[in-house]
Amino acid sequence: MPQEILAFITQNPVCTLATAEGEQPHVRGFLSNIIGGKLYFTSSTAKAVGRQLRANPKVELCYLSQDFTTMLRIRAEMRAVEDRAIKQQLIETREYLAHFSADDPSFMLLSPVNGEAWFWTLADNLREAAIERVPFQPAS
Repeated sequence: MPQEILAFITQNPVCTLATAEGEQPHVRGFLSNIIGGKLYFTSSTAKAVGRQLRANPKVELCYLSQDFTTMLRIRAEMRAVEDRAIKQQLIETREYLAHFSADDPSFMLLSPVNGEAWFWTLADNLREAAIERVPFQPAS
C-alpha cells in the first residue's frame, strides 16, 4: 500500500464502507485495522454486511480528514483472509471483538484487493474524473 494512503488511513481510521444488495446500496461506518502495512476489516457472517459481501465483494471505502478538506476513496473487492494470528491479535486489542474466537467460522477478517484509490480535495470538486487513480493491490 502506498505510504501516503497508509498515513492517511492511520490518521483517519474510521471510514464508510459501501456495499450493494441487488440494486440497493448500503453504507455503514467501519474501523480500519492496519497490521504489517496491510489494511483489514472485521465483520461477521451473521450480519447483513457479511451476507452482502459474500454475494458481491465489490465495495467503496471513503475516508475523510478531520478538517474535512481531503477525502480518500478506495474502490476494490473485499477478500476473506484466513489468518488466525491476525484474528487473534484483533480479538485481543479490539474490545468489540471479545465475544469471538479466532477459530469462530462466523468471524470475518477482510482485506480490500484489486482496486484503485484516489484523494479528493475541494479543488477537485468539479473534476473528479480527472483525478489520478493509484492501483490498490492485494494484501498478501
